[in-house]
Amino acid sequence: MAKSNVNARNDLTEGPIFGKLIGFAIPVILGNLCFQLYNVVDSIVVGNYVGTDALAAVGAVFPIMMLFNALFMGVSMGAQIVISQTFGAKDEEGLRTVTNTSIALAVIIGAAITLIGTPLARPLLKLIGTPANILSNSTTYLMIIFAGTLGNVFYNLGSGALRGMGDSRWPLVAMLVSSVTNIVLDLVFVIAFDMGVAGVAWATTIAHFLSGMIPLWRIQSGDYPVRLYLKDILHPDGEASARIFKLGLPSSIQNAAMSLGSVVIQSFSNSFGSNFIAANTIIMKADGFAIMPMMGLGMASTSFVGQNIGAGKIDRARKGVHAGQISAIVVAAVVGVALFFLGEYIMKAFGADGQVLMMGISGIRFLAFCYAFVGLDQVTGGAMRGAGAAIAPAITSITANLCRIPLAYFMGARPLRMEVKELMAAQSAELLQKAQELFATGAYETMEQAEQSAAAILAAPNHFMNMFYAMGISMFVGAALIYLYFKFGKWHEHSTVKKDE
Repeated sequence: MAKSNVNARNDLTEGPIFGKLIGFAIPVILGNLCFQLYNVVDSIVVGNYVGTDALAAVGAVFPIMMLFNALFMGVSMGAQIVISQTFGAKDEEGLRTVTNTSIALAVIIGAAITLIGTPLARPLLKLIGTPANILSNSTTYLMIIFAGTLGNVFYNLGSGALRGMGDSRWPLVAMLVSSVTNIVLDLVFVIAFDMGVAGVAWATTIAHFLSGMIPLWRIQSGDYPVRLYLKDILHPDGEASARIFKLGLPSSIQNAAMSLGSVVIQSFSNSFGSNFIAANTIIMKADGFAIMPMMGLGMASTSFVGQNIGAGKIDRARKGVHAGQISAIVVAAVVGVALFFLGEYIMKAFGADGQVLMMGISGIRFLAFCYAFVGLDQVTGGAMRGAGAAIAPAITSITANLCRIPLAYFMGARPLRMEVKELMAAQSAELLQKAQELFATGAYETMEQAEQSAAAILAAPNHFMNMFYAMGISMFVGAALIYLYFKFGKWHEHSTVKKDE
């Protein structure tokens, strides 16, 4: 087995545990925050320069995007785990094989998502009950995003490879360049060229492409014991692919299950009308920023535990998990306090007012109390995946998600739909006036559709918080289950690295 010295800065098997973990996590966190700028800037520009319905249109596509992204995100995680363990074992030959194979898989997956997803965009949006007044814009946005999937796949696989080798800095550089590009193009396409939702989608797609090219360039020219070779990419290694899929498939299934759950939840949310969809879209943007530090610590835990498991340092891996858990809880407390007091200003930054503003403030302030569960889940689950025990976090996450769906339905969606039926039957003056206002916009084909939306808008304030309560309960369930596995499971016996006899 060929051996190679590695850059001490990227070697997580030596040095102070807390310093290595936090030093690795900070660029990941910053990169994740930059990633959130994609959708947040899109939403701010759309909300302020195109309108609330356009904002809801962008938000409505997110669950479907995540469903398709689940496959390559899982494969990226599998590649990061195998690369980190191989890197920790100082196996240069194995590192070259698995890195080149992961890039080959990126090409295959990206092309497949584009070919399958683009023609299915509108049917999928109709399937989840996307309101008629935002369906056209949602379809336009989703089709353009699907067309540019390959760049996003390259970023995820390339960055996963770099993080597996202990480098979290260059993925950050890639995301910074991409985010600046996205902001500039958003302003140009939407404000200067008046391209609307399509302009936002094209800005994101072009930015994705840039973010995908930088990690590949860095692997080829950087300070790592591996390079990319066209011959290896055109002929991916079967054994390396099997190892990547073995560890990535549980994450893919987990992501897919969560995305399917999000699609179901989105269908419930659609019952509440476009005001709730717009408020929920903004909340999810804020939530996306809030969980980024915890996700960064989770990714750091994956690489830290992976390298140390590969090096046979089980006790150091365990101590790294504890350090990550403590850090995540502290960060969660800070984030929660900030969101609780800044929720109103966040909503207003997206142009929210009236019912949208009221719903948004209430939702954000409740979720502010739930982020400790998210932090514990992210760090512990990431560590288990890094050890090679990828099935456990997938099971615990899916279980938590399965809890959320019936809770959201019976606590929120079902009572709302019952009240909507009552309002439709009563045909009150308030309902008819609201329906006439909606019908006058031209977004509805029939008065009955306008009345349905009007009834949802009137009933939503009585039930919408139950959707967030269901989300909070599922966060607690996921955190509790994965922590129990860490305490009592045999996660440290799942290394994929073959030891020399």
